[in-house]
Amino acid sequence: MNSIKPVQIPRYDVYDMKLKELAITLLLAMGFCFLVGLIFYENLFLSAMLAMAGIFYIPIRKKEQLRKRKEVLNLQFKDALYFMSASLSTGKSLETALLDAHKALAGIYPDPDCDIIREFEIMNGRIMMNEPVEKVFHDLADRSGIEDIKNFADVLLISKRAGANMVEVIKNTSATIGEKVEIRQEIETILAGKKMEQKIMTIMPFAMVFFLKTGSEDYLAPLMSTAYGHVIMTIALLMICLGQLISQKIMRIEV
Repeated sequence: MNSIKPVQIPRYDVYDMKLKELAITLLLAMGFCFLVGLIFYENLFLSAMLAMAGIFYIPIRKKEQLRKRKEVLNLQFKDALYFMSASLSTGKSLETALLDAHKALAGIYPDPDCDIIREFEIMNGRIMMNEPVEKVFHDLADRSGIEDIKNFADVLLISKRAGANMVEVIKNTSATIGEKVEIRQEIETILAGKKMEQKIMTIMPFAMVFFLKTGSEDYLAPLMSTAYGHVIMTIALLMICLGQLISQKIMRIEV
């Protein structure tokens, strides 16, 4: 067997945003908030204050990137199970199947920093140190927090203790995960149009205020030049943000 080089253990509960990405994300978020402030307040000081709210977008961005990373890892794990099942069906051991799956995955995911490639490097390295297969899969399940991987790790542990047919177990698990992925994709296709409508509805309030200001400046003048008007516009902004949060929760359907 080829020696497995040590790699850093990936974490899926923390998103390490690089300095360049952080700077660009912060600049865009603060710039957007500043523009919204100009539209709703026509006051540079209030707009600059609102621009500081862009800082709160950073944790939202990190959470969204973590969610996407886990979705990609789940898809990659489904492919890994397919290759493991194919290797086991030829009569090879589970440990050897992991090595074969690693080689096959490297062919379709050539990026060495790909999560599934790094995970299989870690698992194969630990197995070479005589750690049980079920233990390394449970470690991946705990670190990733992905339900499908956790379910597979539990099934694998029970199957090894009971002496079940590992080929059938992995094949059935792979099929189940594949069905869930297909259902998710179908849901995403159905919701694609609704998500576009949701984005348009989010932009519309800003567009309406902008057009009212440019078409009839006197119409919104009391809201732009008085403290009472600023309070009303702030409440309107908060309601728009609340509506955005609610719509995102409605659109996010877990399978």
